[in-house]
Amino acid sequence: MFREKNNPQLPNQLHQPKIKKTSSKISDFMDKEKVDKYNRLLIEGNLFFYGATKGSFIFPPHGYALWKNIQNTLDKKFAARGVQNVLLPTLIPLDLLEKEKEHVTGFSPECFYVEKIGNKKLETPLVLRPTSEVMFYDWYRQILHSYRQLPLLYNQWCSVFRAEKNTTPFFRNTEFLWQEGHTLHASIQEARQFTLNVLSDYQDYAENILCLGIIVGQKTAGEKFAGALETYTVECLLPDGQCLQLATSHYFGDNFCRLMEVKFQNKDNQMQHPFSTSWGTSTRAIGALVKAHADQWGLILPFEIAPVQIAFILIGESPELINYYQEIYGLLSRHYRCQLYNKNKQVNANVLQADQEGCPFKMIIGKQELEHQEITLIRRDDVERKITIKLEENELEKKYITAAEKYCKELSEISRENKKEFEKVKIVNSFRQGQRTGKIFGIISREAQELQKNLYQKSVEFRNKHIFSVANFTELEKKIKDGSKGLFLVPFCNNLDCELKIKEKAPSYSIRCIAGEKKVDTSHKCLFCQSAAQNRVYLGRSY
Repeated sequence: MFREKNNPQLPNQLHQPKIKKTSSKISDFMDKEKVDKYNRLLIEGNLFFYGATKGSFIFPPHGYALWKNIQNTLDKKFAARGVQNVLLPTLIPLDLLEKEKEHVTGFSPECFYVEKIGNKKLETPLVLRPTSEVMFYDWYRQILHSYRQLPLLYNQWCSVFRAEKNTTPFFRNTEFLWQEGHTLHASIQEARQFTLNVLSDYQDYAENILCLGIIVGQKTAGEKFAGALETYTVECLLPDGQCLQLATSHYFGDNFCRLMEVKFQNKDNQMQHPFSTSWGTSTRAIGALVKAHADQWGLILPFEIAPVQIAFILIGESPELINYYQEIYGLLSRHYRCQLYNKNKQVNANVLQADQEGCPFKMIIGKQELEHQEITLIRRDDVERKITIKLEENELEKKYITAAEKYCKELSEISRENKKEFEKVKIVNSFRQGQRTGKIFGIISREAQELQKNLYQKSVEFRNKHIFSVANFTELEKKIKDGSKGLFLVPFCNNLDCELKIKEKAPSYSIRCIAGEKKVDTSHKCLFCQSAAQNRVYLGRSY
């Protein structure tokens, strides 16, 4: 079958798509009865397979290609800021990790410990990397000597391990992939600015690459990273009403450098501790994509990072059709990630596979396209709309080709070498290919931008509809009781003692970040303690 078994009767020909679709709005996923749909999308989309241990997972080729495309996108942004990639060990000596007590306390319940090698018990247990701050600073302590070496701008892509009690694919895993940047700077101003610069990169990545509607802001004292002076976050509100922390950027001051004895000789020949930052994102982004961009057929992946950007679907196997397909594939595969979907004997099954895997475009080539010298393009977010690209030469193009042929003929008459006839064919075919390439590229470029824009707009609209301004606790209780799901914009005193009591008053909720763009009125009282409010904050549930 072309689609799921419970869908309406489907046409026999792809050229007459009259499929009556049900709603594909993001809000459909909020239905509790569809909670298992997330896992099904991951499996059918070939993004995920369960590992042998709780909370672990296998990346099939399609899923790993998606992660690598995300990695390449971010690497370009980081490289533009002078960041270089490195790789540090996975095993951390426990006594080294415990040098930063506040830091290790936050991770201790989630750590995996290695206490034996074979039958021999280790004097100092090892810890599987939950994060790499202490490893970076231990290394920096050994290599940093002078201000001339600063800034040190390093990032690593690696696995981290955390013993999660409740696991959800990509959102909570015992082992997952991420990137973590760790930088050293000579001044407070430079370190703080770098923290904000990376935050800006993450925001651009989330909005323009992942096409997600997000909120960005500073974390409160109770939510900031252990050991950080300032933590900034990029968060996404997903269709189930929960908030996902996509990326964070931290300013550490000289905290870690003091504790790990990292020093350098400054311009005044004095020994000084540098100022540091840390920042990261992870495979959580894939979970966000699947939750936010999907319909009843499967995934809808953004064009920029899709493992397969154009899925070729052939209707028929005649030699002429294969030759026509190979010509078009040859033109496009140099610039786009293309793949022929032909594993299934039925065309409809190939179409379904491409849709389940989220391919942004399907390019249909059959007898009709061959006869009319055209191709049919279908955009993944609007599958009922056919885009016909005519490749047949128009009158002006025919004149240019005739002129090129005439020129080549004159050359061949001057020189009777055999290669001239070959050159004639080569020049004319090159012109012909250039014309066809221009037609296809122009349309794909335009439609890809529209697809990205459409996905982003839907996510933004959902976010905006599910942010609720609340002035007092009674109003908050009423909205939660009425089933309002999303983020609550509330006045807050910015007091840590008050923040620590939030879970007593609003279980399962936490402050996601300070809403810097939403100014608080001087008359507003904190929602939780009734003292003067200092900020407005986003309160929500998180993964």
